Amino acid sequence: GEGTSQPAPVAFTIPTPPSANALFKNVKGVGRVKAKHYDDFVRMAVTAIRRQGIVPISGPVIAIFGVERMSDRADIDNRIKAMLDAIVEAKTIEDDRFVTALAISWLPSANGMSHVRLLPVQRLDVSFHPSTNGATGGWFIEAPCDEGDHDGDQPQ
Repeated sequence: GEGTSQPAPVAFTIPTPPSANALFKNVKGVGRVKAKHYDDFVRMAVTAIRRQGIVPISGPVIAIFGVERMSDRADIDNRIKAMLDAIVEAKTIEDDRFVTALAISWLPSANGMSHVRLLPVQRLDVSFHPSTNGATGGWFIEAPCDEGDHDGDQPQ
């Protein structure tokens, strides 16, 4: 509501996560267990978040992820779980149930990092800008418009 303060948005980078296909393994007589690769990623991501001095953000959030595309065969949705688990483990958010909205895109391969932006839930206009070949792209937050400007609300 009006007059209430919202937490400040946060932005940081973490290593590009493994696919969800690599997070668990089946162990005879035990069932599905976390793979070492998964635990290693979470530890590295938590360390990266802490080194960047990220202040926790409370309450419902919007998450915008840019994940470096390491393989043309990978599925973007398979990266979300590990990223959110690491963000919760680092205590940047209390629990991933507070993620109200999510935008994710592949970024061109560069240095093996993924970019994270967490914002308090609010009205937010974003646009997707694809690369020339359409295999990667990014989400861009649009500049806020004047509250009294409702031209965009009218059919043209």
